[in-house]
Amino acid sequence: MRPVNLTKLDSVKFAAIKTIARVGYASATVALIAKEAGVSDGYLYRHYSNKSELVKSLFIENMNIFHNHIFNLIEKENRIESILEGSFRFLVDTFTHVPEMIAFIFLMDHDHDFEQPKEVSDNFLSIGKKLLKIGFDSGEISKLRNVEDVIMITFGLPVKLVELRRKQIVTKNPLGEADIKNLVEICLKALS
Repeated sequence: MRPVNLTKLDSVKFAAIKTIARVGYASATVALIAKEAGVSDGYLYRHYSNKSELVKSLFIENMNIFHNHIFNLIEKENRIESILEGSFRFLVDTFTHVPEMIAFIFLMDHDHDFEQPKEVSDNFLSIGKKLLKIGFDSGEISKLRNVEDVIMITFGLPVKLVELRRKQIVTKNPLGEADIKNLVEICLKALS
C-alpha cells in the first residue's frame, strides 16, 4: 500500500473549496477540482468515491473547526457577549485569511441539493442549547427566546455580514474590530 501524501491531499481539498467557491457546487466537477489541484481524476477517486463524498467530508471538517472553537469559548466564558465576540473574531480572521473557505461554507449551507450532515446539525443544536442556557443564566438572553432564535441570530447574522462584505454589496471596506463590536451589539439586542 502506498503512503498517503498529506500535502498533496490537502492541496486537493483546498482546490475543491476554491473551485466550489468560484463556480458553485453543481458546476464543480471532479475533473475541474483535479485540474485545479494539479492531480489526475484517479487520484481524487482513490480518496473519495465521488464529488458528493468529498464535499460532505470537507464541509464536516471545516464546520467542526468552527464549532470546536465555539465549544471551547463556551467552556471558558460565562457571558454571551464574550462568546459572540470570540466567535465573530474567528469568522472574520478566517474570512480575512481564507475567503474561499467562507464562500464554500456559505454556498454549501445554502445549496438546496446539499443535505447538511447530521453531525453539523447536531453541533448547531448543541451550541444553541448551551448558548441559551448561558444567556438565561447571565440575563443576556430573554426568556422569550428559544434555541432556534439563538442559532438564527448568532450564526445567521454574522455569516450574512461576511457574505455581504465578500461580495462587496454595501461597502468594499475589510471587516475589522469595529464590525465585530457592532455585530456583537446587534446580536445581543436581538437576543434580549
